[in-house]
Amino acid sequence: MRMKQAIGEYESYRYRWVVLAVYMYISALTQLYWLNFAAIETFIEEHFSIPASSVMWFTLVFPLVQVVLSMPAGMVIDRKGFKYGVGIGAVFTGVFAMLRLVNTDSFTVLLISQIGIAIGQPFVLNGVTKLVMTWFPQKEEATAVGLGSLALLVGMMVGLGATPALVQYLGFERMLLIYGILGVLGILLFFLLVRPHPATPPREVEVQQEITGWQGIKQILKMKDFVILGFIALIGIGVFNGLATWLEKILNELHQIPMTDAGIISAILVLSGIIGCIVIPLVSDKIMKRKPFLLLASVIGAVCIIALMVAKGYSANMVNGIFLGFFLISALPIMLTMSAEITGARFAGISVGYLQLLGNAAAVGIVPVMESMSRVTAQWILPLAFIAGLLGISFVLAIMIREPARIPKG
Repeated sequence: MRMKQAIGEYESYRYRWVVLAVYMYISALTQLYWLNFAAIETFIEEHFSIPASSVMWFTLVFPLVQVVLSMPAGMVIDRKGFKYGVGIGAVFTGVFAMLRLVNTDSFTVLLISQIGIAIGQPFVLNGVTKLVMTWFPQKEEATAVGLGSLALLVGMMVGLGATPALVQYLGFERMLLIYGILGVLGILLFFLLVRPHPATPPREVEVQQEITGWQGIKQILKMKDFVILGFIALIGIGVFNGLATWLEKILNELHQIPMTDAGIISAILVLSGIIGCIVIPLVSDKIMKRKPFLLLASVIGAVCIIALMVAKGYSANMVNGIFLGFFLISALPIMLTMSAEITGARFAGISVGYLQLLGNAAAVGIVPVMESMSRVTAQWILPLAFIAGLLGISFVLAIMIREPARIPKG
């Protein structure tokens, strides 16, 4: 496909939404596979006669692999383009999802398959900003990235909600077969429908210079605003993972809310985040500002965490969860959009990879730290105060960062 070279000649194609929709499908699958075993932990323990500490590895391998491969995946995407990089992720995701059917009674086979899917995840997740900057005009950046982030939450909800029902009514092996078919379908859709770039670019194309991945890292780490954004991502993603991991236990032990009701609150929090990932980026693109939404996410997030310490009853915590999910989760697409705007199109992949690396590394640390604090104090007040304090630091950092959004040319 040949690009037109005429200066000032840009065009947005409707096909960009097809490309984004297929990407969203692959992204959702990575999160579905990440959490499908977490949704049936008790069944897995009984099925394999193993402790919960072993079942944990089915999900823990994802952030661990993300930390290791996030930057290399970003380098591949920046050098080869989003289709090449995300295509690697789509293949790993679909092939290893099917591989789980080789022996559904083997813990080893399932764990190897989860590792294979986890290898594909950074190639998929780190490609969103490169895709958006390749296919979308600047005025739609945050909206398109927000839809890509929304797909992750949809995948989480399906993995947590549909998996127990499928196992109960169809059985464990058929559940894996259905999910495996979805993965193979993802490979077919991606390579049949996704194009590497439009015939005419939707925006001014940056002059491409030959640059190695490590030189790229050095370049983006010289950008003060991006370094600050990295610390904000570290706190934000880490806090969300810690909260998502322990929220049901916090509600149950701190406020005596039954597990079923606590599960509903957790689901509503994610659903509210999905709505936020649609609404907030739309508003951000409309006013062409990003910074105010980072400030809102930090301050409202901290207030909601404090409210979680004292709120009594199901209704109060439900309302609190709605506000927390809407503002905290919706900060993710804003951060990803800002990373691309600060570093530019040629570093779009590696910049997202760096943010994902920091966020997942923080998640690996914050989750056990919260559990240790609760065990030492025999209550969840201190862990909640800890993450509220982190969001307070995030607010200060958000004040320091400069507004990267610009009014688009032409």
